[in-house]
Amino acid sequence: MLYSRMAMTFASQLFDFYSTLRPPNNLPAGVEVLYPQQKNEVLTVVKKFLEKYYSDQESRRLIIGINPGRFGAGVTGINFTAPRQLTGALGIVKNIILIKSPGV
Repeated sequence: MLYSRMAMTFASQLFDFYSTLRPPNNLPAGVEVLYPQQKNEVLTVVKKFLEKYYSDQESRRLIIGINPGRFGAGVTGINFTAPRQLTGALGIVKNIILIKSPGV
């Protein structure tokens, strides 16, 4: 489905960008990429997060980063957010998230 940039919400623009990211090729020896977007469960969670908080056309600033370690954004796909925060504080997913990390 084609969207006009003017009609798209910030959530749909972010999801379009995020879901088309691909890891770089030819990484140096010993360097690994956390690529949670390859899992449909992660894309489902990311879409729900974006729709919950960014379904408008307001002007925004986007902060990009990860939660240190492989149990935050490397699992959830959402910057600075571990599975515990998704299910607890944010109330986004309860039975959807199939990815596990310690303390979930």
